[in-house]
Amino acid sequence: MKDQAERLRELMRNKEKSRAANKKAKVLAITSGKGGVGKTNFAINLAISIKRLGHKVLVLDADLGLANVEILTGTNAKYTILDLILGRKSINEIINTGPEEIKLISGGSGLEELSVMDDENIIRLIEELERLESSIDFIIIDTGAGISDLVTKFVMAADEVIIVTTPDPTSIMDAYTMIKTLINNGYESKLNVVTNMVNNKKEAITTFNKLNMAANNFLKTELNFLGFLERSNLVSRAVKEQIPFILSNPRSTISKRINFMALKFVEPNNGVKMDKKDSFTSKLKNLLFKRGGY
Repeated sequence: MKDQAERLRELMRNKEKSRAANKKAKVLAITSGKGGVGKTNFAINLAISIKRLGHKVLVLDADLGLANVEILTGTNAKYTILDLILGRKSINEIINTGPEEIKLISGGSGLEELSVMDDENIIRLIEELERLESSIDFIIIDTGAGISDLVTKFVMAADEVIIVTTPDPTSIMDAYTMIKTLINNGYESKLNVVTNMVNNKKEAITTFNKLNMAANNFLKTELNFLGFLERSNLVSRAVKEQIPFILSNPRSTISKRINFMALKFVEPNNGVKMDKKDSFTSKLKNLLFKRGGY
């Protein structure tokens, strides 16, 4: 017969199991509104930095058909998200291991296959992603360029959004268009901005202020300045060598800036998964099907 202390310990164990089951990964969507702003490079280096802080991280390349994650990490992806969508493989079979043991899911290639994104295949994708939410601390979604319907819904379902922009006026305008799309669709969580490829801090702040002023004036929205990365030859060299710059040049200024940004996501919750009313997949399911999605 169990004594009172043993029964109490068992109750506590069951309570902890229940709490663990309700914990979901924190999902960060990295987007831009256009290509060529360094979005994927930022996603990979941020993922490695968060992983080094002791957390399980997965990068989902949601740029379906035009994958770049495995190229920038020098990873050979045997299977991709298209294999999952088409029912060829399970979620665990398409996960690859990248630098510093971060987990990667490739977006694959072959745009012609995206025509099969029907209800059945979208449901399969969501159900498989659900398997990851309780076993991963952070899921970083590297979205496709532009504001297609699918890209918008992936971003809308995220816990926080990181918009990457450069000082180029067209990049700022495209970033604003993405922010406007999210606000008009009812996005209420934090909108972070990273200014990339700047010459100095002054240019970084000026770029952010232009975007934030437009968001304030026309959307009644306040943006959060997450940080900036200077233009650097280290980045282009890292891309050519297929080694993330945070690994090839860990003491560089841009690597330190990435580490500082990673801490901002880890510290508020002590780096653990959050108890959330709605998970990423439940929000995504709602967006895709209850609001006239696929």
